[in-house]
Amino acid sequence: MGDPGARRRSAGGGVRDKKVGALPAGFMVYFTLALALFQQDSYDDVAEQLVGNIQELSESIPNKSSFTRARRRLGPRVLETLFRELAGPLAPVGLEGAFYRGMRLAAVDGFVLDAPDTMANRAAFGGPVAGLA
Repeated sequence: MGDPGARRRSAGGGVRDKKVGALPAGFMVYFTLALALFQQDSYDDVAEQLVGNIQELSESIPNKSSFTRARRRLGPRVLETLFRELAGPLAPVGLEGAFYRGMRLAAVDGFVLDAPDTMANRAAFGGPVAGLA
């Protein structure tokens, strides 16, 4: 399956492929990221785009419950590990144009993720603000 870095990161998060035929943990890292990027698409649509070029998975797209179980096995730790490894400034110190008056220049690309309206999510993230919905 594709990038050995994804396999290494999924292993670094304590996730191993448990059985033959299960969706591979490395693939599920990509699938989970793709779901966040293409949240308007269904599991099936995202899966179709990803598995089409993977010989082991291209014969038939697993059903939604298989993806749900695989995402549960993957857990949040793998993606947190991936973020902590990759997030950070790209421009090295001394790169012309990367700093202005001693401060690193940065840009933030905004995006919105939908989360279920639960009491726990409200406590953690707050709720809608009047006029901003």
